[in-house]
Amino acid sequence: MKTLVSWNPAHDLRNMDEMLERLFGGPRATVSNTLLPVDVYEQDGKFVVKAAVPGVNPDELDIQIENNILTIKGEHKTEETTEGTKVYRREVSCGAFARSIRLPENLNLESVDADFKNGVVTISIPEIEQPKPQAIKVNVRS
Repeated sequence: MKTLVSWNPAHDLRNMDEMLERLFGGPRATVSNTLLPVDVYEQDGKFVVKAAVPGVNPDELDIQIENNILTIKGEHKTEETTEGTKVYRREVSCGAFARSIRLPENLNLESVDADFKNGVVTISIPEIEQPKPQAIKVNVRS
């Protein structure tokens, strides 16, 4: 009988890191994941992008739209430790991050709005209302 096994590479890397800590006796630097998680959706006539940026001040975010590509850039800064501090584990990622998302063509880029709340930046772009097709009555001459 075959069984389906779920594989989580991040979990396996953490397990390997813990094993190496035990083997070599102390905390090691871990690889930080600087991928910026985003939610992208349409709601109430707007194209919305939400990005989780905990620990980043809103004035340190760089949000730009160029050639119909939305780019969010910033940096998670590490907390400075004093000389007498012993660090046992660092799992909070730090470093620069950037994420680019191609936008649909039907957006009003002149009316972009960005809101920052609880470590989440929400970028809203209104959609351009497309004219609805109209039937035109053509009179036939005889």
